[in-house]
Amino acid sequence: MGVSANQSRMMTLTARMHDLELRAQQISNEKVVMSLKSEAYATKYADDMNSATSSSDGSVNESMLKAAQSEYDKNTSEISRQEKLLDLELSQINTEHSAVTTEYDSVKSLISDNTDRSFSLFG
Repeated sequence: MGVSANQSRMMTLTARMHDLELRAQQISNEKVVMSLKSEAYATKYADDMNSATSSSDGSVNESMLKAAQSEYDKNTSEISRQEKLLDLELSQINTEHSAVTTEYDSVKSLISDNTDRSFSLFG
């Protein structure tokens, strides 16, 4: 490859690395949002449990407890499923980023070697 082809490839790899880094950051942000949702679900569950058990006569409303447990389980399983998908995507991004970084370093070395050879002809 010529110098300009190597430089073009290096620019393409740089853009790809930045795209991968941006997507990894977006995934991290999505996980933070999911964490906040999970916290909201836990708070709602605790409130529902308190409502079901805090009657004036001391009785427990079993149907409210079961409904609260069912809703909480459904919400947490959905959060868990989404987190697993994001973790898988993040793993794939990290693998691709590592490969792109390796190729970037190789192209950078080629450009440096070509530049050194070109200028050694004049020296």
